[in-house]
Amino acid sequence: MAHRITLSRPARDDLDAIWDYLAQEASPEIADFVIARIFAAMNAAAEHPFLYPTTEFRGKPRRVNVFEYAVFYEPQNGEGIFVLRIIHGRRNLKKVLGSSNL
Repeated sequence: MAHRITLSRPARDDLDAIWDYLAQEASPEIADFVIARIFAAMNAAAEHPFLYPTTEFRGKPRRVNVFEYAVFYEPQNGEGIFVLRIIHGRRNLKKVLGSSNL
């Protein structure tokens, strides 16, 4: 059974920015690989939404890590997940997630 993954607008923008950065700094193939891994992690989270730990950020979103990136999401009543943001771990997560950009 397919589990739904819904991306917020900021999460879609995050994916675009990740791909653009990696394609420019590394290669399009590496960008594709990283994005595919992020989607694989989101699929795993959608299948088992309570597997990953909650965080201390506003709303207590759950977090799954993929390489240097953190995918923040909320379970959706057994219907999959709602992805809030996908953020590089070197960013100030408290600043980003504590703002209205979540």
